[in-house]
Amino acid sequence: MTDITQDLRVVAIDNDSYAQAVAAAHAYRIGDDPSGFAFTGRATLMFQREHEEWEHNAFSSTPLVRHVDPVQGAADADQAQDDDFLRAVSHQVTFMHIPAECQAMDVDDVWAIDCEFLMFAMPHPVEEGGTAWLLVPGPDNRSIASKHTVQEFQLAELKAAAQDLGL
Repeated sequence: MTDITQDLRVVAIDNDSYAQAVAAAHAYRIGDDPSGFAFTGRATLMFQREHEEWEHNAFSSTPLVRHVDPVQGAADADQAQDDDFLRAVSHQVTFMHIPAECQAMDVDDVWAIDCEFLMFAMPHPVEEGGTAWLLVPGPDNRSIASKHTVQEFQLAELKAAAQDLGL
């Protein structure tokens, strides 16, 4: 289990408040106060380290949401989640906590971290009246799925694209 306080955090949250927020999200039903809504599920978070410092500006990141826990009472709660829906949820992410596991990355590393997540809306810190979606990797069940350099990652992407094209 990871201690969330070791992550690079956008907002103050610890393991206990994370667990409480996940429990509230799982208890949320369609028709409840929308301010209590949050996504939970599983994701692969892709990080590239661009600078040595342990700060948010040292990383670029991309969330790949793999599964979203169904919302109680939703008409589509029993339906399979398609790629378009999962991609749409991924695109909603404005900010992410950087998992503590990323501290060991070298500059130009590209790592994938599989995790459970909590994603909720908050007032945007810069855009007046705007909403930002924060994704917090859960402290349990985190694992580093892959470790590559930028060059290895790009080569793998090129090989996958060539294979898709039948080359």
